[in-house]
Amino acid sequence: MIIRIFVILMISLFMGTMTASANPSAEKKESSGELSEFVEIPPISVAMYNRRKRPAGTMTVLLQLKIDDSEKRAEAVKILPRLKNAYMQETLKLALNFFDIDRPVNANLLSRSLQNATNIVLKHDKARVLISDVAVQKR
Repeated sequence: MIIRIFVILMISLFMGTMTASANPSAEKKESSGELSEFVEIPPISVAMYNRRKRPAGTMTVLLQLKIDDSEKRAEAVKILPRLKNAYMQETLKLALNFFDIDRPVNANLLSRSLQNATNIVLKHDKARVLISDVAVQKR
């Protein structure tokens, strides 16, 4: 009986330490008190068109927002669906009117357009759009 209780206690202690150490990065963030100044935006995928304005592939854009002020960052996280919608509309407009599937994407034009959309939605210019990747896949 005592051995059985001892084994149960040892197993529960072992399982408790395993679940506590399952996510060490979460503990680091909480203990250090530092939060990232970047807001991750979910990937944006839109159709790319050929010269005849027919769908010929997809363009996927990976981006982040850099916001130094924690209050403005919290506001941006709160309205993230509106931001993503604005990014989707701008990217789709550029893909339809300016970008061609057979030519490289003008990342400078895309960045300026997404920055303007960010400034309009957030109503301040303290956030910076950082594009990490633009991938075009032909059909």
